[in-house]
Amino acid sequence: MAALATQTPTNRAAAVGEIVTEADVGALNAALADRGIAAERIISILPVAAQTLAVASPARFRVLYRLH
Repeated sequence: MAALATQTPTNRAAAVGEIVTEADVGALNAALADRGIAAERIISILPVAAQTLAVASPARFRVLYRLH
């Protein structure tokens, strides 16, 4: 599963970005390294539960990080 990236538009200096990856530490580390996101820029890593009804989707990590 490819990581999705979005940026929250804002006029504040400390803008926040978001990526969503598979709920696997290796995939998480690879996505962070690909984007050059260092540990000190990470705000939080939120687990997103898998969905089994209707449209199935695997468990994921949602990462919020500082853009600058």
